[in-house]
Amino acid sequence: MKLSPSKNAEAIAKQYLKHEFRKIFNDLDEKTFRRLDRSIDNFLNREEESSFWNLLAGISEGWKIKYVFHNLSDAKYRWKLETIPVDKIILTGMSPTIDKYTIKKLDRDPLKFAAAWRADGLMRKEIKATGLAAHPERDHFPVLVYKEGDGYKVFDGMRRTLMALINGKKEIKVWAGYPANKKGKPLVSTNRCFFLANLYALSDKKDKKKIEAALLPIGRQIVKNFRNGDEVLAKRIAGWSHDKNIQRIFTKMSK
Repeated sequence: MKLSPSKNAEAIAKQYLKHEFRKIFNDLDEKTFRRLDRSIDNFLNREEESSFWNLLAGISEGWKIKYVFHNLSDAKYRWKLETIPVDKIILTGMSPTIDKYTIKKLDRDPLKFAAAWRADGLMRKEIKATGLAAHPERDHFPVLVYKEGDGYKVFDGMRRTLMALINGKKEIKVWAGYPANKKGKPLVSTNRCFFLANLYALSDKKDKKKIEAALLPIGRQIVKNFRNGDEVLAKRIAGWSHDKNIQRIFTKMSK
């Protein structure tokens, strides 16, 4: 199965890894980051597609709690690099302190945020205290959005978006996802399915029948809603496990 839904989705995934590694390893210099960027660009020449997408899942779903892996692996989207007006942006969650303003008070409206930033000193103080600031070494990366109604909803790059609004920018560079294939589905990460196997393996003997009964419909939903669900459950989890019960349960999920 071809895991990368498109060349652009793959390119955006590489961009995301480059951006996040600059946060994780922020004590490195730009020369080292350029070497790391080249290594990321050549990743698929060294490793299988599944390793690349599971790495993306590990960073976006593990280190972060974001929909980056889900959205970029979703075959329903067509991705375009664009510059769009900031007033078309739909603000999304970032942290409880910032969300109190951007979502609850300002209705996800970028222009309301820009106006409030100029007028509300308490808001500025509280948001600055969260660490919101410019980071020139990674601010050049386009924000990741997808089309929703008349706007574009941010799923990665809220800090860059807010900094653009604070600095009075009228436009912002984005990778925009447009729904183009109604039958398209995302990938499920191996890690999420492995968690289900661990849940069963670590359960008390007296609970195993109940856990199995609960896991089976979850597994069938994974097969139904994710384009690699059957492959991950039957081949990666059941196929690699030495536990006969896990082999039986996870194979049964795909039937």
